[in-house]
Amino acid sequence: MGFLKIFFSLPGRLHAESAAKAQIPGSEMAAGCLALALCLSWKALFVFYYHFDTDETQHLHVVWGWANGFLQYRDIFDNHAPLFHMLYAPLLMLLGESTSTVFAMRMTMIPLYCITLWCVFLIGRELFSARYGLWAAVLTAFYPFCFILSGTFRTDNLWAMFWMLSLALLICGKLTSAKCFWAGFFLGTALGVSMKTTLLLGSLGGGALAVVVLSPRQYISRQARGRFGKFTAALLAGLCIVPAALVLVFYFKDALAPLYYGTVQHNILHGLGKWHKQAYLRMLIFPVSLIALYAIAQIMGKKTALASLRTRRIFILFVCGIYFFALNAFWPVIDAQSYLPFYPLLGVLLTPVFLKLLPEGILHIARCNPLSSPPQRIIAACMVFIEIICILGIAQEVAPRQERLTKQVNLISDILRLTGPHDPVADMKGETVFRPRSSYYVLETITRARIKRGLMNDDIPERLLDTRTCVAALDDIRLPSRARIFLNENYIPVGSLRVAGKLLAPPSDAAQSVTFSIGIPAPYIIVAQNGSTAGQLDGKAYDGSACFLEAGQHEFRPAAQNGKLAVVWAKAKTLGYSPFS
Repeated sequence: MGFLKIFFSLPGRLHAESAAKAQIPGSEMAAGCLALALCLSWKALFVFYYHFDTDETQHLHVVWGWANGFLQYRDIFDNHAPLFHMLYAPLLMLLGESTSTVFAMRMTMIPLYCITLWCVFLIGRELFSARYGLWAAVLTAFYPFCFILSGTFRTDNLWAMFWMLSLALLICGKLTSAKCFWAGFFLGTALGVSMKTTLLLGSLGGGALAVVVLSPRQYISRQARGRFGKFTAALLAGLCIVPAALVLVFYFKDALAPLYYGTVQHNILHGLGKWHKQAYLRMLIFPVSLIALYAIAQIMGKKTALASLRTRRIFILFVCGIYFFALNAFWPVIDAQSYLPFYPLLGVLLTPVFLKLLPEGILHIARCNPLSSPPQRIIAACMVFIEIICILGIAQEVAPRQERLTKQVNLISDILRLTGPHDPVADMKGETVFRPRSSYYVLETITRARIKRGLMNDDIPERLLDTRTCVAALDDIRLPSRARIFLNENYIPVGSLRVAGKLLAPPSDAAQSVTFSIGIPAPYIIVAQNGSTAGQLDGKAYDGSACFLEAGQHEFRPAAQNGKLAVVWAKAKTLGYSPFS
């Protein structure tokens, strides 16, 4: 309750310099609100039209594991922090296992996006004005990369939201120990969601240091140092709560070692991604960037008369810049979602420049035409036009992915139909979502790199045999070579997935037999492309019904020629799946 009281009091706390600009012209307010409403409408449509990223299904699979009593890291492999999956497990239990659940989980990303945009507005209003805060939120909302990534089911959306909440508390209004505590709590919660929060904490410290260096007179007195120490202690106290609680959870479950391996040890690999021999050249980006940020801060400081406002602007500038350049200089594997905490702050910093530069020529024309609209309406029209361009860019990105989405939905639907809750499935990263995987490790970037270097064994064929896995996802070139060969030899495509079995070469006449090998012991049915498959199987009469085949060599002599032959896992054939469809 203390946090809610503090947070909801933020909208009324503005600096004197920005209070005079707090009122937004009605036409601009209407255009901004319309744009945000349009964004949310597009978000809802986006959920059902954009294909699922492999990270999404991996996260959903881990959530499914928590919902079904499996312990992350010990029973189900994952290399992300655990809080996101733990929080979503009750919702998955409530929704149940179906293809519609996948879309419902995506829909939960929209409220997180709205909270992030609200924080963008608060920070923009505090640093500049309510008008700039509104358009910063609109531009951030429609920026294509931000729009697309924030609409997918991934940990980074919750992570970015907690980050923005902590910054809003630190930036807006007068700084107090209570606000620092809650800001630290949100930072600790972000750390429980993603280990990349370590970069955010570094950028936060760098921003605070930059403020002290650039405004030394404000922080040299004993009173100022005392306040700084008190605020830092409050922030650290809040920061420790969630990480300590998570460590205790895994301690009492005797799983600290798997927790450490999954979140830290597995992800540290020499030479991975950008950690190569020439990495020191890339690291030179960082000191050079600090010089550039210092120059921008000097310009910003000269244009800001109010000391407290100047401090906040410089702080956000350095936090935003340090995170971006540190990420590109030091982080080994950089994916698009790593920039989700960066885009909102960039929007806040660029919107004032953008609004001042863009409409100048148009406003000059407006002044020459007495019948033209007021300047505010022209600005609003320009911004809406830019958002339309962004919408077209988003549509161009989404449209080609619909066929892929259909295939992914069909895969999950077929898996639910073909397998039971305890039947193992072979896939890359958990894209089958609601079923246990036959192998422990998911085949993400770092795991594949470890297998390629010989640091991990490709034991997938042995696991398929031990678990008698009869269903697998379709072929993927990213599979380790040994596993891929085994899967291609012992599984056969039947639509959106593969099942145990193989195509057989038909004999030239009825007197000849077909010899084939079985890799996975299971019940099988021999099917023909045309007609029945009666004959002799391993020297015994066969009438086309299911029979159990052990691993090894088998012989089939058809009673008549009926085209191509295949041996297929019996359950798939019973449910109407055919390799000849």
